[in-house]
Amino acid sequence: MNLRFSIIVPVFNGEEMIASCLDALIKQDYDPKLFEVIVVNDASTDRTAEIASRYPVRLINLEKNSGRIHARNTGARAARYECLMFNDYRVVPERKLLRKIDARNYRPVMPDVMDYDGSKWGFKRFFYLLRCKIYKPFYPFSAKFSEVFITPENFNRIPKGTTNFVCDKELWFQSQPEKIDKYTNDDTRVLKSIIKVKPILRTSHMSVEYFQRTGLKQIVKHTYERGPRFADYYLRQGGIYFLPYAMAWFTLIVFILFTLWEPRILFFVFGLVFFSYLSIILYMKQNWRDCFVVGACFPVIFICFGLGILKWQFQQIRNVVFVRKIS
Repeated sequence: MNLRFSIIVPVFNGEEMIASCLDALIKQDYDPKLFEVIVVNDASTDRTAEIASRYPVRLINLEKNSGRIHARNTGARAARYECLMFNDYRVVPERKLLRKIDARNYRPVMPDVMDYDGSKWGFKRFFYLLRCKIYKPFYPFSAKFSEVFITPENFNRIPKGTTNFVCDKELWFQSQPEKIDKYTNDDTRVLKSIIKVKPILRTSHMSVEYFQRTGLKQIVKHTYERGPRFADYYLRQGGIYFLPYAMAWFTLIVFILFTLWEPRILFFVFGLVFFSYLSIILYMKQNWRDCFVVGACFPVIFICFGLGILKWQFQQIRNVVFVRKIS
């Protein structure tokens, strides 16, 4: 078919990976006249812009850091072609990716994302174990499936995102959420809107490699920032986890009130927390070595993610108070 692609790479402070990403994109086994690469630098404070400027790409430098959804849409609006490919700066696509997408002739489409390198320790192993539980039996995807269409019926059970995502421009823009800011869960909201129009093909016949963050500081920051985005879609009223979330707050308040009345209840609370902690470790492990991995990593991720959710919750309360003051 010889599709023409506009490849959009939104990036903020990505100096460690942007070169590997762009090397793989510009060296695609595809006619270079049939695709363009647009790098949207979301006001990075490191050497991202300098590195990207060495490549034959269209570089758009935003003056203010506005978040990934704004960066993506800025690139999409600047795209010359109707077929858009969004590619995370931490993603290195296989060399024949564009050729395979052209041959498959279906959009929207998600390639298989190779995000685990076999590490036996550390956060890479922890996130692998976590995804295995959340997305069972659809993760690891390529190990069990060839192709799956993501529909409203299976949407919440299949791993998805815009790590690498191909979509027509018109469908992309008509699927944008009404509210757009740094903490909008744009991935989930956009994809949920898209499948109402057309199923998304998830296929293992084409793939990209995702390089996870490894430094503790990076992981803490990234996990904290994911908290509000998760809450924006899943925990607000109408979200699939709204009821358990509300019950968790109710239970916490009851425990606090009972503790004020009878402090010895704290021993019961600590025992319950410790039992829950051990249960999570045993639930997530695939072997006994994983007990140490989950035991060490889970508290860090839980605290950072939880603080991110609390940030979102306080923002919701502040918005309600602000609206009432105005009215």
